[in-house]
Amino acid sequence: MTIAEQQAPAAGAPPSRSEAAGRDTSHPLVRFLRVWGTILVILLVAVAFSFASPYFLTVSNINNILFSMFTCALLSMGLTFVVAAGSFDLSIGTIVTTSSIVCALCIPVLGAPAAIIVALLVSMLIGLANGVLVTWFRISGIVGTIGVMFLLEGGNQYLTGGYQVAVGYDEHFFRWLGQGRYGFIAVKSVFLFVFFIIAFIIANRLRIGHYINAVGDNPLAAYYSGIPVYRWVISSFVLSALFCGIAGIFLASTSSSAQPTGGAGYLLEAFAAVFLGATILGKGKPHVLGTLLGVFFLYMVSNGMTQFGVDSSARNIFNGFVLLAAVGTNALLNREELHLRFI
Repeated sequence: MTIAEQQAPAAGAPPSRSEAAGRDTSHPLVRFLRVWGTILVILLVAVAFSFASPYFLTVSNINNILFSMFTCALLSMGLTFVVAAGSFDLSIGTIVTTSSIVCALCIPVLGAPAAIIVALLVSMLIGLANGVLVTWFRISGIVGTIGVMFLLEGGNQYLTGGYQVAVGYDEHFFRWLGQGRYGFIAVKSVFLFVFFIIAFIIANRLRIGHYINAVGDNPLAAYYSGIPVYRWVISSFVLSALFCGIAGIFLASTSSSAQPTGGAGYLLEAFAAVFLGATILGKGKPHVLGTLLGVFFLYMVSNGMTQFGVDSSARNIFNGFVLLAAVGTNALLNREELHLRFI
């Protein structure tokens, strides 16, 4: 008998108590880092910036971070549903632009409240189209949403002629949405937490969130369990587009105008926030709370570096490094799981 055969457990040997209970037998430090490692990094960076600058942890500066991250946060929270469903949406930036343009064009005709409703309906229709392309037409989420992105970019250029669409200064309610303040606190910062609570409830307390996660975890098992897979994938795209539409409305309200490429720069930040957020609390899967913390971390770093006059290229390098380090560390801490997904 070889040494390997002597050391191998008997075929009929019962599993250990820890194996039977499904317990994590890794080192306590590894378990701690798996859950809290990314949050520790965020806290350490915040502490470092606060020691380096006395203005970093002031109420005013924190509000500035929340104010500046609003658009990206809404895009990222919406994108979280699509990624959780197992797909991608590369049209989110152009949906933001389309929503802001439609809203700005409709305000002189319909008034601000009706224009906001129209912009949200248009955004949801775009999300519905994305979902149908990915499900019923069986087009890859990447390819399908890139096609929609180009269509929207062309439509936006046609509607605006390449110029911004101004919103009248007499639209006080609309301007209040993006520019209003209560002391140091911006109205947008309050709305950010309101929309986060809504997204969190959808993801964790409602059936739609549970089914979207079930479809993303194993679509075949979900199908054989009686879950209408196509319906919930489409729902994830509609939810994503709805959050993008809201972001577009606030973007137009903040600048009192709609830019023909206003939301183009948020796509990569949104994906970085979603995948960085997936490592927070050791979940390993996209979740709304992690996404919000991921956005906050990216904008906190950008804010801190701006205070010290760091070049934007260095900030991008740092963000890319932190994202790779966080995801890579999470993969190492969970290396006992079999790696079968490469796309």
